[in-house]
Amino acid sequence: MARKTSIQTKYSIIFFTTLVLVIGAFVAGLGTLRNEVLRNEAEAIADQVISFRAWVAGSGMVWVHKLVPGFPDFLAKTEDGHGGFFYGKNPALATRELSVIANKTSKRATFLVTSDDYRQAANKPDAFELQAIRTFKSNRGLKFTETYEEGIYRYARPIFVKKGCLKCHGDPEDAPPAVIQKYGDKKAFGYKVGDIRGIVSVKIPSIGWQKLLPILTNPIVIALVVLAFAINFLFTQRFIIRRLTRLTEDANAIARGKLSTTLDYTPPDRSNDEIDHAYHAVNLLKKSLIIVLKRSRGKK
Repeated sequence: MARKTSIQTKYSIIFFTTLVLVIGAFVAGLGTLRNEVLRNEAEAIADQVISFRAWVAGSGMVWVHKLVPGFPDFLAKTEDGHGGFFYGKNPALATRELSVIANKTSKRATFLVTSDDYRQAANKPDAFELQAIRTFKSNRGLKFTETYEEGIYRYARPIFVKKGCLKCHGDPEDAPPAVIQKYGDKKAFGYKVGDIRGIVSVKIPSIGWQKLLPILTNPIVIALVVLAFAINFLFTQRFIIRRLTRLTEDANAIARGKLSTTLDYTPPDRSNDEIDHAYHAVNLLKKSLIIVLKRSRGKK
């Protein structure tokens, strides 16, 4: 039969196992923190995009007096009365141009408004976006979906059809002539209020561990963890291991006949310490041995 290990060894194993678990908890916490930071950033971007799109949709169309180089697309145009024109941009065009400008100047996040029934080739969804659209259609209560792809955080939020959207996405017969002329009467029609028109897709570079580790190696955090383990270690050594070792030595001394051995402890009526109670039991045993020895000597 194998020899049982000492309490000291068992405690050391538990101590270092706890240390590993604490470090693991820190790492897991950092992973959760990373997700929360990236998600909050993506949600803020999606909020702004959806608000901008809703504003344009509420206005019906945004009219500009001149076309910015690189953005020649427009849905309709009308004379300005001075020999020039105003160019109308619908919510889809305005949002796409916003995304192009924002994505060129952004140092981190980029976004795209896309759909599985898109009208512009530039808005074609990729594999993640297409899957996100399918996921939202199969689970209407889902608020967002997210994943990581090669160091990039991907986030998608659904866009629902509202009453104002039906003018251009409901029955083709009710659509403005400019919409039919530009897009035809087949693409992105037939929607009802509450349908999922598409998604806002956001890409953000993931936060690497090299940026998260400073949180783990924060001097205050390390000091508190070390202090907690030091208190645990010193308490166990001073008030448990050392006292049990001393009790074992005293009990062995008594067993060898050294009945004069002094047992240093606090009586049970003034202590709830289990080791004090064990000391008291050994002390009672010692007194019993003394009485037995005195009686045996008296008989002789």
